[in-house]
Formats: sequence, structure tokens, C-alpha cells
Amino acid sequence: MRRRKFLYVAGMAALAGCSGDSDDETPTATVTPTETATATATPTATPTPEPTETATPEPTETPTPEEPADAVEAGERVVDDMASGAFTQALDRFRSDVQRQLSTGQLEHLWLGYTAVGGGFQGVVESEETVQSGFDAVDLTLGFERGNHILRVITDSDDGYSLVGMQVNDSYESPDYVDTAAFTARETQVESEDCLMDATVTVPEDGNDVPGVVLVHGSDPPAVGGADKDLTAGGSKIFKDLAEGLASRGVAVLRYDRRSHACPNSLSAAEWTLDNITVNDPLVAAEQLRNIEEVDSEKVIVAGHSLGGLAAPRIAERDESLAGIAMLAGPARNFYEIFIEQFEHLATLGEYEWERMANIYERWQSRIDRIREGDYSDGDIVLDYPGALWRTVDEYDQVGTAKEIETPMFVLQGERDYQVSPEEDFDRWQEELADRPNTSFELYEGLGHTFQYGEGPATQSEYALSNPLDETVVEDLASWATSL
Repeated sequence: MRRRKFLYVAGMAALAGCSGDSDDETPTATVTPTETATATATPTATPTPEPTETATPEPTETPTPEEPADAVEAGERVVDDMASGAFTQALDRFRSDVQRQLSTGQLEHLWLGYTAVGGGFQGVVESEETVQSGFDAVDLTLGFERGNHILRVITDSDDGYSLVGMQVNDSYESPDYVDTAAFTARETQVESEDCLMDATVTVPEDGNDVPGVVLVHGSDPPAVGGADKDLTAGGSKIFKDLAEGLASRGVAVLRYDRRSHACPNSLSAAEWTLDNITVNDPLVAAEQLRNIEEVDSEKVIVAGHSLGGLAAPRIAERDESLAGIAMLAGPARNFYEIFIEQFEHLATLGEYEWERMANIYERWQSRIDRIREGDYSDGDIVLDYPGALWRTVDEYDQVGTAKEIETPMFVLQGERDYQVSPEEDFDRWQEELADRPNTSFELYEGLGHTFQYGEGPATQSEYALSNPLDETVVEDLASWATSL
């Protein structure tokens, strides 16, 4: 399978992503400059006002706005447009060839991400000029009610500082709830039969027989490149937040680079099964955590996010010595059922049409039917994922497995999650496991799929903004882990 050239840069690898098959580009809300167009979209036309009568009989011409003097002014103008909801005008500030690759809907999605995390926009705080890929660029520090965030605007000085790119450019900041003096971070590796994965174990200072947690990633398509041990997405590192937050509260944590990041060529498409990418490696990591001196070997827990949460009951089924499993935004339904719902959410988000997104959504519905009917082989790539994954997830009953195992379970869900549904997935977990002993549930208001706070409809672009994993989630997991 050829690796696609991504024109648009996603905030993070999502549970089911927002990308098409190998012939589609990834439709997300941030853009980077490119010399050769790799995606097409119908540009949104600037509305033409209806003619009206005026008191002046002589025709007048609308003055052409002066070109911006530099990249800073170009950036400030487009920010003013987006802040005032003038996304069509914002699109007009891009170079003509780039406009054909974008839409007002994409720009709206980007701005919705900033306001979801930051709140009301207060103004440009400062600017810093730089260069990216030979283009003049400027990092604009944007002030919002809940803090500052960086927007990088890339311009073409040879074309009147028209825009050729725009992207979230936040830097990571450690949360206030992390106490670096309370733990030691040790670099290590998790070694499976065919892959060596870089890892970090955070151990509480003066720890003795402390509980330990292994963090398990969600999904990412083979072409994306895989998630690192911190689950880095721009200025966000939610696995680092979770690990260091738990370690600050007396819980050791082992996190590791996902196989698709550490050893991208270790598996063929036909070998890309649920076990090979999400079950087997956590089993190795759990055994390794048991052998750390400060950790109580009888108190090792697996905490899986998204697809990792879906797989957690199987991990516990294979390792009966686990003290517990935590399922963070774990789907209770089949993978393909939630897949199309994610795309429908993004295709209908906001007031401005994203025509290309809608068109891809329509095409994907037929491909979902293909997956539902099993019309693929293990080596086929359908909606970015190998048939081997679709088949093995379809064959796996996570709810039934959860009912059969006796391992204590904690199910956590964000109320703003558009990728795993609070109504269709979390409610199903509660209903199906209502009589199961040692099972806890928690729904978090205002938190999205990655358990970061935001307001309004959830967007994909918000994942890349600097925004810590919510402290309440850390506290709840720490209390649950120490109570087992």
C-alpha cells in the first residue's frame, strides 16, 4: 500500500480517523503549504449582494483592500475574519491555487477547535515571524478566556502575502496537577517477539508495593505512522499527562510507543489483527511492569483508550492475574458502526458546508456496507484499515467477554465524545454490565474523546491544542487503582 501524501494535518490519530481509502486525502481542518496540489475541493464562492438603489446617482467602485504589509498583518487579518465568522472572506485571503483545496467549512472547523478549548476570543497577544518550507510565516499568540494558543499562518510574499497554509502550533505544557518531585521517570523498552518499543516507566518516589498501570493506545491506520508513548498530538500529550498525574498520586505507570510507531513494517496488512496490534503487546508490558521492584505484582492494571478500551476485556481474558482493567472511551459496538458516525458528525458540524467532506461521507457509507457484509480479504485496505482488523474486531464480542471475566472494571466516558457515543456505547456498557460485580462507571461532563475539556460541539482540530487531560480523570483512576 502506498503511503499517501497528506495535505491536511490532523490533530491526532483518531479511533477511526477521518481519512479515506488510499485514493482519498485526509479532510481535516488545518493546512500546510504544498507545491503540488494533492486534494481537490470545490471552493466556496463569495456571495454577491443583490443590487440596491442609493441616493447617489453616480456609480461608485468598491475600493480594493490594500495588500498586507507583511506576514503578521496577513495573519491578523485572517484571524479577524475567523473571529467575526467571516469564513468566506478568510478563504479569499489564501492563494488562488490553495483556495481550490480548501473550503469555508474547513476554516470554520479550525476556529471551532480553538474556541472549544479556549473559550471566547479576546485578541492577538503577540506575534513572532519565522520561516517554514521557504515561505514567510508568523506564529500568532491568540488570547482566549481560558488561555493562549498559537496559530501559525504561512504566506507567500511573492503573491502579496496571500496565505498558503495555516496550522495549530501549540507547545506542550505539563499540567499543574503533575508533581515532578513525587516520581522518577525511567526510560526503558518493551520487547515483543518482533518489535522493540521505546517506553517510559514512572515510579512514585519512596514507592513500595504500589499499584501499576499499563497504558494501551487506540487505533491508527497503518499509513498514518502510529502513536508514540505520550500520545502526542501537537501541543497535547494525554498519555504523558495521565502517567505523570498517576505517578504523582502513588501509582506507577508504564507507557510505550505503539507498534505502528516503533516498528511500522513489522506486520503486513494481512497480519494487522486486533491481537497483533492491541492485545499481545500490552500482555508483554504488563508482565514487565510486574517485575519492577517498587510495583506490587498482584496490583497491575491495564488502562486502554478507545480501541485499547475495546480490547481491554480480551487482555484480561488472556492475563487472569490483572488486578483490573480501565476502559477509557471504549466502544461497546462494532468498530464499523461508530466509524461512519464519526464522519457524519464532522460532515455536518458548523454552519458552513464542507462539500468534499460530505461527498466522501456519501462514498464511505457504501464502503461500510462492504465491511458489514464481509466483502474483503485480510490484505485489503478498506477505509484505511486492513481487512484483517475489520474481521478480527467483528469476530470479537467485547461486551460478552467483559461479562465472562471476573476482573474488576472501570468504564470512563467523556460527555462531548463524538467518536465513541455516550448514548450508544457508554449507556450500553452500563445496561449490559449492570449486574456485573466490581464494575464502576463514570461519565465526565465537558470532556471529549481524549478526556480533555472543551465547550460546544467537539472537533477534530481541538486535539492538537495544548490542553491537559482532565485532573478529575486522573484522580478517579488513582483512587480506583489504589482501592483494588
